[in-house]
Amino acid sequence: MKVTLKRTAPNYRQKLSTIRIMQDLMIGVIALAIVSVVLNFVNFGSEYGIKAISIFVTAVVVALITDGVCGKIFKRNDAGDNKYLNTILSPVVTSVIFALTLPVGTPLYVVGIGSFIAILFGKAIYGGFGSNVFNPALVGRVVVHLSFGSKLVTYLPGATADLVSTATPATAWNAMNWMGSIDYSLMDLFTGNYMSALGEGCTIAILIIGVILAIRKVLDWRIPVAYLGTASILAVVNAMVSGIDPINAVLTHLAIGGIAFGAVFMATDPVTSPTSPLGKIIYGICLGFMTMLIRFKGNYPEGVLFAILFMNMFVPFIDNITVGRTNQKLVKQWMSIALCLVIACGTIFGASQSIQHEIAEAKAKEELALKKKEEAEKKKAEEEANAFNWKVVEEIPGGYIMETAGFKAEKPMQIKVMLDAASQTVSSIEVVSFEGETEYYGADLIKGLDTMPAKAKPFYDQFLTQEFKFEDIDGVDTKTGATMTTKGIVNAIKGAITMSQMEREVNGDLYTYTITEAGYKEDKPMTIKVTVEKSTQTVKSIEFVSYEGETEYYGKELIEGTELMPAKAKPFYDKYLAQSFTFEDMEGVDTKTGATMTTSGIVRAVRKAIAATK
Repeated sequence: MKVTLKRTAPNYRQKLSTIRIMQDLMIGVIALAIVSVVLNFVNFGSEYGIKAISIFVTAVVVALITDGVCGKIFKRNDAGDNKYLNTILSPVVTSVIFALTLPVGTPLYVVGIGSFIAILFGKAIYGGFGSNVFNPALVGRVVVHLSFGSKLVTYLPGATADLVSTATPATAWNAMNWMGSIDYSLMDLFTGNYMSALGEGCTIAILIIGVILAIRKVLDWRIPVAYLGTASILAVVNAMVSGIDPINAVLTHLAIGGIAFGAVFMATDPVTSPTSPLGKIIYGICLGFMTMLIRFKGNYPEGVLFAILFMNMFVPFIDNITVGRTNQKLVKQWMSIALCLVIACGTIFGASQSIQHEIAEAKAKEELALKKKEEAEKKKAEEEANAFNWKVVEEIPGGYIMETAGFKAEKPMQIKVMLDAASQTVSSIEVVSFEGETEYYGADLIKGLDTMPAKAKPFYDQFLTQEFKFEDIDGVDTKTGATMTTKGIVNAIKGAITMSQMEREVNGDLYTYTITEAGYKEDKPMTIKVTVEKSTQTVKSIEFVSYEGETEYYGKELIEGTELMPAKAKPFYDKYLAQSFTFEDMEGVDTKTGATMTTSGIVRAVRKAIAATK
């Protein structure tokens, strides 16, 4: 079966000639191109204005050459009026409209490729002017969008960082799920005072030219009115669901993303739009619906280009169902228009609701993640604080008597920890006093009674009845049903191990500890001498014996106190390395200095020295 798509020239159902229509349309698009060039000169400078001119010139020249060659190849009849129409008017209008869809940063070779595709694949292969199924300019634009998307930028090479990083209004608003407000005033949006495609900036100029073309019967007012009217209604629906100002939402949607340009210059293409008045209205409604649906739910923040191309495919179908006299069956016509609007509003309402649901889910996940992060940071802070919640009561042969808090902080436990530093082994644990621990929980765990919590039995068997390696105490589960007691025992063991690994010099009231602690590189730990004064509870000095593992310009510069250290590290250096400080100053110290691994190692070493001296 053979399918033939027959489209008519733009004078279908018009009293005006095709040449007159195309001449006026060419004047309109050239006028908008001039406005675009002026805006680029005024708003962004001469370099941008000159680049805009070069884009238009490149697009037109390539289109004229391509159309002329295609006319020869396809043996097109270009005699008389047809020659003027086919070889001048049509390629100029198509190429200028195509150029108006591009941002000013588009490379000229991309402009040339797109203009070539618009003429050859958008029009010539269908039989030339009047026979194309899709809007030729849009064919070229979509191809370059899919092929050279990263090249279509709104800034020129060498532009300032502010221009490079500035998102278009459509992209910025899309990133906020089409809620809130963007950093552009309505005046800026309607006058084109922002980075955008060449033809979508000055909405006021587009609408003025559109009104003039409608008055001169060059375009049918029904399509842009139905298109923009539907988009406005759907913007109100979304605004009501989202809880934002509907008037501001409507005006912003109409001013951004080329919707006005698409409604006036592309959707009204007489070759690729319906022919009947009812068909034009339905076509415009569907365009507004598709544009807003793509905006709200699509991955691409702008829906105009794809909406028009998509609806071009349905034009023959719309023509078939809307044929007949337009002054008959008016009720059915109005009912069909109302039905289209109801379906569009219902769909956008559902889409807007789903957006709100997604936002609520994302917010809930973000809050949950933040809560988990806060809990993890709190837990880490508690663990770090508890890790040094011990003091040495007495150093005895082969071990230490440690004091640490259990269930009742005011009645701490005293624990005798015997160990062998050479073999890295804890040989025995004896809890000497534990008046603050409760019966059936911590007290029964310490005594080894059967009445201890069931979860405490493995802890008792592993750490209170036999010897074990130093490393076995790392990461031990203290959730035993007597958690505070087991945490205290673990802290005492860790404290004794820490004491066994430190060299200590005592000079009256001054205690100097030589401590090895990992910094940036675990295989090359720092060796630090920390001198404390017990009577005044003061850290007198911190001296670095070795720090080969710390990196230049970060930890190394912090330790040496050079001006090359990270800016955030300077307060840490001034407070802790350049002067003495009290034990209390170590509480809540910020180690996020730009040399975090180094400062964390220093803080751990100092806390060990403080804990050993309490």
